Amino acid sequence: MNNVTADLDTEVRRLRIRIIGLNPRQLAEAGPNSPDNGVGTLSRRDTIAEALAQFSSIGSGGRAVPDLGDQSLADQVVVLIAEGAASAEDLPEAQQQERLAQLLDAAVRLRRSLA
Repeated sequence: MNNVTADLDTEVRRLRIRIIGLNPRQLAEAGPNSPDNGVGTLSRRDTIAEALAQFSSIGSGGRAVPDLGDQSLADQVVVLIAEGAASAEDLPEAQQQERLAQLLDAAVRLRRSLA
């Protein structure tokens, strides 16, 4: 296991804990670090939805991510990151590391946005 893979595994655990710890009111609110989409600051729920789409675009060919409700958000994040990491295994080493780094960067941005 290389450093990027280990860091990605750590980030997945952190994200899972952070998302599970958010109640419906907190998901509906914008966090202090929530991104601005030009119309206003995104709620944590919308921030997660955008991150899910980004994870899908990185490792799943951009397939649409269904809205399975708040209870499934953490699981969806974990599954899409794991799917992206698994899809990188068939790539040449340089591309594999690039994909893992993209997933890691997106995961770190999401975690920071949810703070």
